[in-house]
Amino acid sequence: MPRKPRDTTAGFFHIYTHCVWAAGAPYRDDVDRLEFLRHLAEVTRKTGWNCLGYCLLKTHYHLIVRVDDGVMPRAMHRLNLAYARHYNRRHRLRGRVQFAPYGSRRLHDEGELLVAFAYVANNPVKGGLCRSPAAWPWSSYAGTVGAAGLSAFVDPREVLRVFDSGWTDPRLALRAFVEAM
Repeated sequence: MPRKPRDTTAGFFHIYTHCVWAAGAPYRDDVDRLEFLRHLAEVTRKTGWNCLGYCLLKTHYHLIVRVDDGVMPRAMHRLNLAYARHYNRRHRLRGRVQFAPYGSRRLHDEGELLVAFAYVANNPVKGGLCRSPAAWPWSSYAGTVGAAGLSAFVDPREVLRVFDSGWTDPRLALRAFVEAM
């Protein structure tokens, strides 16, 4: 049965990768992780999508992005191809780094955006990689909530805006929301 056509219209999306075959992980070390983030920054700059957050894990990655019409397929092709070329050159391999194409889920409203953001931020905690989402160095979460420097290519304003009541710092409110999940 053919795969269902991908949603390529403008909006917010949670993008995630599937199983990988390359030595059990798409990132063998911090050099690979930094190289992936370099490509993510470049794709963000060149395609004009808005990267609201990311999290790199041992076997996959997650992105929260806002895209214009038709941007997501081009951006993801560019990101995954550029990283695969680096990975294969560095580790003397060939072919895809990921076993299957990336997955994506449209986020229809602020509630879905926040739940997806919390899921992505808590992924390393649920996987036993750290005790708190702010402790995971390969996520934009700590920068978003002010616990670390924020990557220049990440723009969390649309997530923080949901918590901007004027009564409290939206970063503190977001952190309370995420860490209560």
